[in-house]
Parts: sequence; structure tokens; C-alpha cells
Amino acid sequence: MPALRQDLKLLPGRHDEDGAPRWLLHDRVRNRYFTLAADALSLIRHWQPGRTLDEMQAYLADRGLDHEPDEIRAFIDFLIANNLVLARSEGACDHFVRLRSEGRLSPWRWLLHNYLFIRIPLFRPDPWLNRIGPRLSWLFSATTHRMVLLLGLLGGLLVLRQWDNFSATFLYFFSLEGAVLYGLTLVLVKSAHELGHALVSQRLGCRVASMGVAFLVMFPVLYTDTTDAWKLRSRRDRLRIVTAGVRTELYLALIATFLWGILPDGALRSAAFFVATTSWITSVLVNISPFLRFDGYYAFSDLLGVENLQQRAFALGRWRLRRWLWGLDDPLPEPMPRQRARLLTLYAWGTWIYRFFLFLGIALLVYHFFFKLLGIFLFIVEVLWFIAMPIFKELRVWRERRADFHWTPWRRAVWSLPLGLLLWALLPLSVDVRVPAVLKARQVQSLFATEAAQVEKVLVSAGLRVVEGQTLLRLTAPELNQQMEQTREQLQLVELKLSRQSASRDAQTDQAVNLERLRQLKEQLAGLVLREQKLVIRAPFGGVVSAMETLSPGQWVGRDQPLLTLVDTGQVMVEGLVHERDLNLLQPGQAGVFIAASGEHPSVPVRLQQIDISAVPSLPYPELGSEAGGPVAVRRQDEQLIPEAAHYRVQLTPESREPVVSQPARQAGVLVINGKPRSALLHQLQRVAALFIRESGF
Repeated sequence: MPALRQDLKLLPGRHDEDGAPRWLLHDRVRNRYFTLAADALSLIRHWQPGRTLDEMQAYLADRGLDHEPDEIRAFIDFLIANNLVLARSEGACDHFVRLRSEGRLSPWRWLLHNYLFIRIPLFRPDPWLNRIGPRLSWLFSATTHRMVLLLGLLGGLLVLRQWDNFSATFLYFFSLEGAVLYGLTLVLVKSAHELGHALVSQRLGCRVASMGVAFLVMFPVLYTDTTDAWKLRSRRDRLRIVTAGVRTELYLALIATFLWGILPDGALRSAAFFVATTSWITSVLVNISPFLRFDGYYAFSDLLGVENLQQRAFALGRWRLRRWLWGLDDPLPEPMPRQRARLLTLYAWGTWIYRFFLFLGIALLVYHFFFKLLGIFLFIVEVLWFIAMPIFKELRVWRERRADFHWTPWRRAVWSLPLGLLLWALLPLSVDVRVPAVLKARQVQSLFATEAAQVEKVLVSAGLRVVEGQTLLRLTAPELNQQMEQTREQLQLVELKLSRQSASRDAQTDQAVNLERLRQLKEQLAGLVLREQKLVIRAPFGGVVSAMETLSPGQWVGRDQPLLTLVDTGQVMVEGLVHERDLNLLQPGQAGVFIAASGEHPSVPVRLQQIDISAVPSLPYPELGSEAGGPVAVRRQDEQLIPEAAHYRVQLTPESREPVVSQPARQAGVLVINGKPRSALLHQLQRVAALFIRESGF
């Protein structure tokens, strides 16, 4: 029997879930607590170092305690494994030296195991807390609590009155000064968060072992060691310590909201805005999550009254999963009420799903954060160590216990569903390709005023169908009419002179001049008449008046001013922009349907006619771009919209010859084309392979 360490401390603990008394064994050197049940406590009280196992069992039996040798041996192994005994013999010393050497990791393996989370203690705050704690007792008074709530209420009212200015402050984040100020504010707020844990722990009589900085995926975060809270028997007191950090940040946010409302514009007001919004929001989102070992996890554990929550929940989750999937009739990992077992099982499954996406996100983060070679290595480590390894361990258990599987018709039917989905994913099935597109008329023409004129008569209206050559508008130009009148008078005068010419030599010379003048005036009059004819706006082709200015008789219109738009509704076409990933699914002759985005027009059956061989350099239809709310992601460059990904123009024609375009002449929508058959699973594997090929370049 080994000797127990003399620096261990035995403390009363809180009752377990069944109400049985428990005790705590405190290792003050490492600041660790171990929970002991009544049987373990009786062994501690009657511990006899130096005796053999049989002598110890006889000693306990003389005192009415019934402990089997295996039970005593298991407790000895527990004490040795947790370094709770003294090494007084050479063999014991060799044993601990061997354990130490076996547990020592090489620098590379240590970094591999600890790069995700490394904790570095900076100082021991107990002496400082003992001095400053009594002076800050007013922070925990009910008066302070009510005052902070009142200030937060007033701040909320001030923010509502200045909501435009409050929301516009977000733009300040994207400047260098804003980023620096945000970083400093975040450090101060997180320091206050940890100080809240420390002050509440000191107030409840707990020792704060250390405060320092931890690196979470190489990102620094502050921490406070409140392990001493385990000795508190009140669950409410432990919750006060756990939630102290979040409550501190919430109080700071309320005060900062009030300060933002009364401070003038400047750095202090921006700092108040940071505290009132993003800093505490991020803290709440991270700290209240029960799936990570932060404040939310320990608060959830205390609310349930379940210690070692994740280990026990994970055991229940694996037990229930194996029972459902394979019918393994294993006993419950530990006896507990059915409702609590169901809750812990759901918690375990939720944690697994949460961790899957979390570790996958961390893997992508480290891949993009570091240089490519190290990023690839850390990405593989993250995926293999934290995602693949737990799955492989469970699969190994299934393989080892496959002889115990209990197949039932219901279980066979359940397992046939994923197999059926797998086969369905392997089959080449028809794929609907969705393409952003526009439906437009082949012939669209806007009619303009050729010169400044007055509206004499309006003969059509928007939406009216016209025929080729039909008069649409009559315009009149008073200045043009005056010029025509003057030209006619001059023409009459020249003709009169020519009719009175004599046969003298001088008269013959004047006659030649008048003939040239006559020719010029006739050409001038013909030009004026042509200009007058152009003031009569006629339809160049048959169609529908799509858009028209509001015109009335006597209204002046300027030169080159658009008056109306004429659309040939008998000839329409559809143009779409297909993404490069879907290009191999299309070929001429495929059928599809165009659906207008407005939803006001019926769908139009179309057939694919042509696919361009090169991508469009710029977006030809702005209404399809992301700036206008369209599906094509674009960036603006030199007044042009450049697609972020390659898009190819496709042309389609309606299968029906009935008019389908009325107003407007161009309608945005989506084109659904029946593409070539393909396997969904193989397509995703190709995309993953393409991703690896693209990212493998250095």
C-alpha cells in the first residue's frame, strides 16, 4: 500500500444526482479536485501505507467495512495514475520516472497536440484581489445593478432617437484607425470579462490560481483559472462565477450605450460604440455555447447538475447510436432517469455536429491563415485528428463487434435507405440547369425628334399595336415653317425675274445667275420639305408601342429627345449567361423554359440554338448583375460590370410563334434547361478533385 501525499486536502462536496453525500480530494500543488464517494472516503480514512493488499482487506473487515481486493487495487491504480501518492521506494520512483518519460512529447508532437489551444499563465492574482476586492464590493450591490439597468434603458432610448448615426458608425470599422481602436477596446473588454470571473471567485472565498493568455488556433484570448469553484457546494454560487464574465460585458454594453448617446463625435464615442455592439456580441456568441468548454458549457453543466458532462453524454450518445443502428444490447453506461438520458444523448449528438462544422471551419481557417505548405499540413492534421480519427475509432468498434449485430426487418429497411440514396446518387440522371437570362425582342427601336419642335397631334398611346408606316406623332417647327415660307417667296421672285428677261447681252448674264439661284432655292426647299416630313413620326415596322413620353399638343420637345419605343412582338429571343461549371451539360437542341422574374407573364417554352465559344468580357445586361440584385456576381471596373466567374452567352428561340413580349421590351428572369444526364456523386467528386488540383499549385 503506497503512502498518500501529506499536502492533499479533504473537503466536503455537494451531493450527487441521487442525493448521496460526496467529498472532494484537493491536490493543492496542481490545483485539481477529485470527487470521492462514500466507499472511497472510507478507504482514505482507514488508509494503511506499507501493508499488503490482504492485510488491508483484513484491517477493513475488522472495522465492519467490506471492500473486495479488486476494488482496493482499482483505487490504488487511481491514486497512482493521478500522482496522489508518495514514492518512497526505488521501484516506485522508477515507476514515476518511467511514466514521466513516456508522457514527454517531442517538440513537434507537443506543437501538434497543443497548437489548437495553448494556455500560458502570466501572474497569480490572489494577493492583488485580496487588496482590491473589498474596495469594489459596491459593484455587487443591488443599487449598482439597478443603476446600470436604468442607464442601459436611457441609452437604448437615445440610440433609437439617433438610429441613423448609430448604424452609420459601422463604416468606421473599415478604416485603419477604426481597426486599431477596435482591437484596443476588445482587449479592455475581455480583460474586464476575466476580471469579473476573478472578483466573484474572490468574493465567494475561492482562490484564483492564475490569470493569463491562451492561444486558440494561434489567436490570443485571455483566461482566468477558477478551478477552486469546485469546492463550492452551492450550485447557484458556481453559476455566479461562471456567468460573471458575460454579465460584466453586458453591464459594460449597457453603460457604453448610454455614453454613446451623450458623447460628442470622436474616438471615445467610437470606443463606446464598439463596446455596446460587436465586442459583447462576439463574447456572448462564443461564451454561451454549451458545446465548447467555455462559460456556457460549465453553466449548462451546473444547471443540469451533471459533472463531466461531455464524457458522460458522449458515452450515452455512442450507446444509443449503437443500439439504434446495430441493435447492440449493451447496458446503460450509468443508471439515470430516462428523461435525463434522452437529454444528454441529444446534447452529445448536437455537440458532435457542432464540432464537425467547427473543426472543418478551423481547418479552412488555418489553411488560409498560414503560408500554403504549412496551411496544407495543418489542414490535413485538423481534419484527420479532430474529425476523421473519432469516426475511425467508432468504426473500429463496429467492426470488432459485428458478430453482435442484431438485424431486424425494420433495421434492414432503415439501412436500405442510405444504400438506395447512394445508388440514386451514382445513377446518371437528368439535370435542370438554371441560367440567368433575359427575354427580348429581336427588333426594338426608339424614335426621336429630329429637331426642336412642338407636338401638333398624338395619334397613339403606350401598349397600342401599330402597323408599318402608320403615323404615330405629328410635330411642327415654327422656325422651319418660316424658313420654308421665305424660301418659297424667294423662289417666286426669281421665277418672275426669269419671265421678264430681255435678249440683251447684260440680260443674258443676269438670266444665268437667276437660273443658278433658282436651282439652289429649289434644292433648299426640297431639304426643308424633307425636314418637315421627318416631323411626322411613322412606324418603321409593325409592333407595339412599348414606352412613350407623356406628350400633349403644343408641348415642346428637344432635338434627339426619345419620344417612344417600338417593339416588334412577332420576333423574340432569349439570351442567357451560363456558368462555366454547367457549360458541359448544354448542347444545341435542348429544350427549356423561360420564367420571368416579375411573375406577371406565363412561362415561355424555348429551345437552345447557340452557345458562344468564349466567355463574355463584361455583363451585357446590368439587371442580371449582383449590383442590381441579380444572380451574377460582378465587380465594377471602368464603368463596366465584370463577372467574377466565367459566363458564356447562350441563345434560345421560343417554340411558339405567338407574341410573348409586350411591356417592357426586355424582361429579366431565369432559364431552366434540361441538361445532359450526370451522376450527382461523381459530379461532386469531380468538383472536390478540381478544388484540390487548383489549390495544389504553389
